Amino acid sequence: MQSYRDLLFDADGTLLDFDLSEKKALEQTLVHYKIPGGKAILTQYHQINAALWEQFNQGQISRPQLLYRRFEQLCLALGLQEDPEEMNRFYMGRLSEHADLLEDSAEICNILFKKYNLYIITNGASLTQHGRFSICPLTPLFRGIFISEDMGVQKPQKAYFDAVAAAIPGFDPRAALVVGDSLSSDMLGAHNAGIDSCWYNPRGEENQSGMPCTYEIRRLRELLCILP
Repeated sequence: MQSYRDLLFDADGTLLDFDLSEKKALEQTLVHYKIPGGKAILTQYHQINAALWEQFNQGQISRPQLLYRRFEQLCLALGLQEDPEEMNRFYMGRLSEHADLLEDSAEICNILFKKYNLYIITNGASLTQHGRFSICPLTPLFRGIFISEDMGVQKPQKAYFDAVAAAIPGFDPRAALVVGDSLSSDMLGAHNAGIDSCWYNPRGEENQSGMPCTYEIRRLRELLCILP
């Protein structure tokens, strides 16, 4: 069994329940702008946002374009005349106030913290991530939080993982493991950097990308079976 020292965890969708935090922040935004809410609007926004994040992860659009376009597209779809930039600013402020945890993330991180060096690797926006981690109960367990916007590079770029490696004392890619839910961001980034990877796949989705993963788990608790 491979021996690891440093565990690099993605944040949203892996440790943090981004869908729940997103739902809360978007509902607050709709109330603020007096827009009748509903599941359909939440679903529509989620689809728009997810597609734009995929484009961002692939380097097809910039972060400012992502943040503007998601509300621009939502306003167009709903026939609204609101300022997309202002809506995004309000939404991100609300999102920074929510740090909901996924399933067993607190318990598992508290167990792993005793034996491994834990780090966060995230492409989330700097404003929201700093706010969320300032109130997140997991934060004290992590030796470092690497936010791509602060670093000027993003997952899955090798330069991002090189910067992370340079910031971790004595980092050895052979003794590190990336844990994340995204094939196109976390798993691809780990592969490019020569680091073992663990795909957190709670929905049991098929890996149609062909991206090799060292491990695949359905629940975070399964990490305890992988890690010696």
